Amino acid sequence: MAGAGVALLPLVLQLGSLALAAGGEAVPREPPGLADTHDYQQQAPAHSPGPAGAPQEQWRPLEEWLGQLEAEVVVLRKQNKDLQERVRLLEACECRPASAPCWGLGRAWPEGARWEPDACTTCICQDGASRCDPRADLPHCRGCSHNGQTLGDGEAFSPDDCTTCRCLDGAITCTQNPCPQGPCPAPGVCCPHCEPGQPAATQPPAAHLLGPPEPALPTGVGCPGGHRAGETWNPEPCVTCTCQAGTVRCQGPSCSELNCLESYTPPGECCPVCRPGCEYEGRLYEDGARFLSSTNPCLQCSCVRSLVRCVPLKCPPSPCAKPVQRPGHCCPACEGCTEGDSHRDHGQEWTAPGDPCQICQCLEGHIHCRQRECPSLCPYPARPLPGTCCPVCDGCFLNGREHRSGELVGSGDPCSQCRCANGSIQCEPLPCPPVPCRHPGRIPGQCCPACAGCEYQGHQYQSQETFRLQESGRCVLCSCQAGEVSCEEQECPVAPCGPPASGPQLCPACVLDGEEFAEGVQWEPDGQPCTACSCHDGVPLCGAVLCPPAPCQHPSQLPGECSTRILAFFPTSEPILTIPLLPGACCPSCESCTYHGQVYASGQNFTDADSPCHTCRCQEGTVRCSLVDCPPVTCAQPQSGPGQCCPRCPDCVLEQQVFVDGESFSHPGDPCQECQCQEGHARCQRRSCPGAPCTHPLPGTCCPNDCSGCAFGGKEYPNGSDFPHPSDPCRLCHCLGGSVQCLARRCPPLPCPEPVLSPGDCCPQCPAALVDCPRPGGAVPARHQEHFPAPGDPCRRCVCLDGAVSCQRLPCAPAPCAHPRRGPCCPSCDGCLYQGKEFASGERFPSPSVACHVCLCWEGSVSCEPRACAPAQCPFPARGDCCPACDGCEYLGQSYLSSQDFPDPRHPCSLCTCLGGFVTCSRQPCEPPGCSHPLTPPGHCCSTCQGCFYHGVTAALGETLPDPLDPTCSLCTCQEGSMRCQRKPCPPAPCAHPSPGPCSCPVCRSCFSQGVQEHQDGEEFEGPAGSCEQCRCQAGQVSCVRLRCPPLPCLLQVTEPGSCCPRCRGCLAHGEEHPEGSSWVPPDSPCSSCVCHEGVATCARVQCVSSCARPQQGPADCCPRCSDCEHEGQKYEPGESFQPGVDPCDVCTCEMQPEGPPSLRCHRKQCPSLVGCPPGQLLPPGPQHCCPTCAQALSNCTEGLLGSEVASPDSCYTCQCQDLTWLCVHRACPELSCPLLERHTPPGSCCPVCRECVVEAGGQRVADGESWRDPSNACITCTCHRGHVDCQLVECQVLSCPEGWAKVLEAGSCCEQCQAPSQACMHQGHQVASGERWAVDACTSCSCVAGTVHCQSQHCQPLLCGPDEAPALSPGSCCPRCLPRPASCMAFGDPHYRTFDGRLLHFQGSCRYVLAKDCRGGDFSVHVTNDDRGRRGVAWTQEVAVLLGDVSVQLLQGRTVVVDGRPVALPFLREPLLYVELRGHTVILHAQPGLQVLWDGQSQVEVSVPGSYRGRICGLCGNFNGFAQDDLQGPDGLLLPSEAAFGNSWQVPEGPGPSRPCSVGRDVDPCRAAGYRARREANARCGLLKSAPFSRCHAMVPPEPFFAACVYDLCACGPGSSADACLCDALEAYASHCRRVGVTPTWRGPTLCVMGCPLDRGFVFDECGPPCPRTCFNQHVPLGELAAHCVRPCVPSCQCPAGLVEHEAHCIPPEACPPVLLTGDQPPGAPPSSRGSGS
Repeated sequence: MAGAGVALLPLVLQLGSLALAAGGEAVPREPPGLADTHDYQQQAPAHSPGPAGAPQEQWRPLEEWLGQLEAEVVVLRKQNKDLQERVRLLEACECRPASAPCWGLGRAWPEGARWEPDACTTCICQDGASRCDPRADLPHCRGCSHNGQTLGDGEAFSPDDCTTCRCLDGAITCTQNPCPQGPCPAPGVCCPHCEPGQPAATQPPAAHLLGPPEPALPTGVGCPGGHRAGETWNPEPCVTCTCQAGTVRCQGPSCSELNCLESYTPPGECCPVCRPGCEYEGRLYEDGARFLSSTNPCLQCSCVRSLVRCVPLKCPPSPCAKPVQRPGHCCPACEGCTEGDSHRDHGQEWTAPGDPCQICQCLEGHIHCRQRECPSLCPYPARPLPGTCCPVCDGCFLNGREHRSGELVGSGDPCSQCRCANGSIQCEPLPCPPVPCRHPGRIPGQCCPACAGCEYQGHQYQSQETFRLQESGRCVLCSCQAGEVSCEEQECPVAPCGPPASGPQLCPACVLDGEEFAEGVQWEPDGQPCTACSCHDGVPLCGAVLCPPAPCQHPSQLPGECSTRILAFFPTSEPILTIPLLPGACCPSCESCTYHGQVYASGQNFTDADSPCHTCRCQEGTVRCSLVDCPPVTCAQPQSGPGQCCPRCPDCVLEQQVFVDGESFSHPGDPCQECQCQEGHARCQRRSCPGAPCTHPLPGTCCPNDCSGCAFGGKEYPNGSDFPHPSDPCRLCHCLGGSVQCLARRCPPLPCPEPVLSPGDCCPQCPAALVDCPRPGGAVPARHQEHFPAPGDPCRRCVCLDGAVSCQRLPCAPAPCAHPRRGPCCPSCDGCLYQGKEFASGERFPSPSVACHVCLCWEGSVSCEPRACAPAQCPFPARGDCCPACDGCEYLGQSYLSSQDFPDPRHPCSLCTCLGGFVTCSRQPCEPPGCSHPLTPPGHCCSTCQGCFYHGVTAALGETLPDPLDPTCSLCTCQEGSMRCQRKPCPPAPCAHPSPGPCSCPVCRSCFSQGVQEHQDGEEFEGPAGSCEQCRCQAGQVSCVRLRCPPLPCLLQVTEPGSCCPRCRGCLAHGEEHPEGSSWVPPDSPCSSCVCHEGVATCARVQCVSSCARPQQGPADCCPRCSDCEHEGQKYEPGESFQPGVDPCDVCTCEMQPEGPPSLRCHRKQCPSLVGCPPGQLLPPGPQHCCPTCAQALSNCTEGLLGSEVASPDSCYTCQCQDLTWLCVHRACPELSCPLLERHTPPGSCCPVCRECVVEAGGQRVADGESWRDPSNACITCTCHRGHVDCQLVECQVLSCPEGWAKVLEAGSCCEQCQAPSQACMHQGHQVASGERWAVDACTSCSCVAGTVHCQSQHCQPLLCGPDEAPALSPGSCCPRCLPRPASCMAFGDPHYRTFDGRLLHFQGSCRYVLAKDCRGGDFSVHVTNDDRGRRGVAWTQEVAVLLGDVSVQLLQGRTVVVDGRPVALPFLREPLLYVELRGHTVILHAQPGLQVLWDGQSQVEVSVPGSYRGRICGLCGNFNGFAQDDLQGPDGLLLPSEAAFGNSWQVPEGPGPSRPCSVGRDVDPCRAAGYRARREANARCGLLKSAPFSRCHAMVPPEPFFAACVYDLCACGPGSSADACLCDALEAYASHCRRVGVTPTWRGPTLCVMGCPLDRGFVFDECGPPCPRTCFNQHVPLGELAAHCVRPCVPSCQCPAGLVEHEAHCIPPEACPPVLLTGDQPPGAPPSSRGSGS
């Protein structure tokens, strides 16, 4: 009761205030209800005036009411406890499915799963119910207990309408609800001050929770609780109250509606928010993640806006009849095969072990094997490799033997040689040696012709044999003599020869068709191509040509002509018709096949029209056919119909629809069934239904998975509806997302003292009930707080609140399918919405987007797969819409209609026909030509008489050519397709008594030499004396040739008098001739050695080599000797030589001494000079060789070259032509001051050089060409000549000065001079004391001498750099030095980077980055800092930092320079590391490694490095390796995919301390966001880059990358003045690159990128002004020399016009300069390193 008393204390205070406020009015007779026992304590005023009375009488009624209230509280507590026990009992007894899931955190949980809805609560799914308990192990999670109920930490509850309590850290705190502002439905319940009469619909959301109203106070009076009028306070963190006109008005937070199932209120906040991410099965997932359920592999889940949505996986149709389920997998798979210890998956193919020619395949647990087919790629392939099946063409298998490719094989023909060539046999005749006779004959058994017989006009004759011939109508008698044929003419009768009348005939011949043929001739008569005729004893005999049997089974008789030829003259009397002609067009040929009346080319595959189930191939005249290779079938009983070649599985007919065997389809009458056609029978079964994500789904089309409503107790309810429990009217059920939750009804507290419980109701009601809400259509009105669906809109849910209706749309649970259809209110999975069309569940339909695909809608998800096609029953099916069909042909990639004829693509002379998917090809027929030697032109199929083809020779009509059978003596002419042949006419003999010669023509047999001596034919003899000729008598003519001298191995040759051939001559040197290859010591230099090589004498000083520890050298020795001839334990005899080490040029020789034992002398070999050898022909020495050689002959020292000099390939030698010998002498090299490691020999030079000199005093370094004064002696001047220090001494005379004068040392002078008493000088407006010295620039220094300024300038030696070098300055030096030619990188615009290798990049990061860095030696590093400056996400360069060892230089905006954190004035010098100067508007930084940085003070920076850094640079400027393709390398050396990733990788991490905000770079395109108009304007303005002002530069620097960068910048800058600045940046960047290559464009205009100059001081603008202007102090230096040592780049700047000089920032005439005494050349100063650092 103590707690009750505490709780009733506010009630007592309230009743007291009411009694006092009533002013003695009648006290209510009925005690207040329980709902009136709480109110804000601050609402009771501290004191309220009232009439005086007896206190006992006033408090007595209150005490009675208090007693009654205490009794009622006890009764209510007992009733509440009983009700809770009853609820627990009823909920435990409710029947649920055995494995029903639980719903929590927006998803379904399986039985036994655990999850944590928040950090202090753990839930478990038991028997389909979620059981959640607080975590007592955490202190902040301890809950509270109130009236037997357990509350979690942070959980809030309302014991009545006026109070809100909350459990925090184990304790319950209660506060009164704030009262509404304005009217309320029931004043006086909690808030006594609210005004009645306002409908509930206008209340704030928490109006029914606010307390009773307070009585209104007069205007200007404060509010209860001591609050003043207008005061605002917060009774709770989320409630704000205001005192207005004596009334307290409170308002709660206004929170937006959330669209998530799981939300929480963060600490310190008033409104709940959605819990980010998802927790599922004990694991956390990010929003948008997709994952598989760990407990159910068939669920594909995703986390979307804190909700977990799981969809059943759709398994593809199984290609097998009986798939099996695998553990851990969702979808069933085809059964595999097990063979021994190996397991194979369904459909897997492998080669059978032990038999590589057998291929096996696993099909539904059974292994099917077949033989592998091998293609025929060559005629004689080698046997298969071990473990393989098919033969290979890398060798040959012939006659049972293996042959490698290229190996000789036996051919059976001794006169030919055959080789294996990649599976083929190639034969060629054996080569025969030349014979000394003109008509050698062939001897049986020999391959080559010999002079033991004669072959003449196609006939063979033995030696000494005579025979007769007829030539040109004359009879000749010929004889064979040792391979030579000689013929003599015989007298013949005038009449033509005919049949003999009597006696023998001298010259038999035949006449046929008016044409005469000689005896023994065989020919083909005109018009009878397959007839052969011969002349025998003057009688022509003709007959058909005999053909040999063809060596093939199906030869072809090709149409054409027989070949006509004159065969031979036979000396026999036998008829020649028995000798067959060579096979030709008249005889069957094996080049093609004739099969069933059709002609096929060799190698052609075809289908026989008579047997369409056979496939045939023609191979060299023989046809081989085999059955068509049918595809494997998947059924046990395949069928073969008429006209079918291959068996196929029967189709299925269901509901008058036909389905292909193996096809899966939906039942035409019941889409809930899945069917498959197997062996002609359709096997159907109901589809498996996926588990619904809700507990009480509505029945769908096929499955109960519609969560848009609830099926409960045999009835269906819409989503969001409330309905009474079917068996317990006191329980109220709620349908939400297909799940039903039933709870006991909580009766609201009633304001009446005696509520009435009506029969059938669960909660008592006050007699005067609240206002009901009417429903349209005369329906029963809705009671107060009753929920009902909105009329006409089932998707909205309404509630009645005291006569006012409030409606809101029902929430939709996420659809657990991929393509839900549109439901009445929410998406539903009982159908599919796919690409704008709705489909029923189980319906199959063609894919709207992918041809030949069929889709299936099943439970809201669509899966598509290719349409199943039956195997085609023909070899060349046409491509149908989806499946191949035999209504046409697809042949070699082309489509043809059935019955269509078309030319064979492989053989143009064949014609093919397509018939029902089969293709048959045959050769096109040709008409026989009417000539004997027709020609088949290229690209034609039939021969024609428009040319001749005769024995392998092609001739045009009318063309005459030598007879292929007798090319020496006969000519043939092509006439209308036939060849006509006749003998050549003989030339007249030039002698008186000729003899018969070749072709029976008269020839001369003897010759006369010098008209006196006679020589026989073929005799050889010497020519006239001294002619060196050899002569020969041939056919009566003498022919002489000069004797051939044997080749000599030398170039320098001399011919002795009286001799025909020359001899080799050595070298003439020092008046003596030395033989080739010899060595000698020149008489004038005993320590030199000469060698003679190819007429070139090379002399050089002996280079000594030491081979012992203590060598000894005598007075006459050139090299030290070792006392004995022993080396590394081996003794050598005198005269022996050996190589002491690995260098083949070192040699040691054991030599005898005049006195004492022999000794070793070691030296390097002398290599000869290769005079005149081009550099490209020089060959380096091979292993164990010392000297290089020349690939071509060396030049000779001729008489015309005597006294001339020529350069040797070895630049260390000077060669001079003396005594017809090149004498080459080695020259000496100067001493160098640099270390050995720094010395190098330039190409084409002899002596090594250095890039700079090292001064011994202090080890200081001096650039090449620079001069200095010795620190210890000012009169010694030294100059650096490529590493050699050359010093000169200046001697001073004795100086005597007048009295009062002083001896002073003038600036730049070695000797002292007399100076008058002191007198100051003026310099740049300042007074300078006499004797003071200062430097004007690096080359000019001045001093004040007796009031006059004396200036001297240092003059530099002419600098000649190599082709790959360029002059460069060292910091503080005047004279440049040569460095490898530099390359430059530039950053400009927004910003763009043009790398050292020429690639243009765009990167928009606004952090600090490495621009260029020496990544190997660490000599320097250049960093840039970018700033976005508000330009639509792009940036530009703001600052440049150069790091040189420990020195840091910052180049800032406005051309400010900071060195080591201290601003400096320009020019700034810190020797020998750094020099910074300002030229025009450009800051130029020179650094010691050859680095140069140009900064315009705004956004453009250019970095230049010498070529010695090639391959050593990294950063945004690329790697400087000559290849632009690999410039996107990150710090780890890997190529990055984008320019943004590349730029971000070079970001410099921020150091300690506060850092500037920066953003990483992204790939942005400002032109896309700027729009079409901005892009068009940017293209137009940037077109200036491609116009005439820049045209001279286009060939040197392509403008396209800069044009793209310009358009990019103008899009980013936007309109206005900023666009003009961006345009000028891009134009200046391109102009700078043009100036680098020597082109200076004039592009600025009066209004375009104007650079102002102070015209009042005489300056004018120059686009490429000289970087070193002429001043009053250097005007005496010639312009050429001034430009030579000023190697800085020209920059756009303000310059003085021609004729004026610059002085103190003005342009003045030279005569207006102050008095300056120019004393000429300045003696060089000390070495640069001795100067102090400047600032």
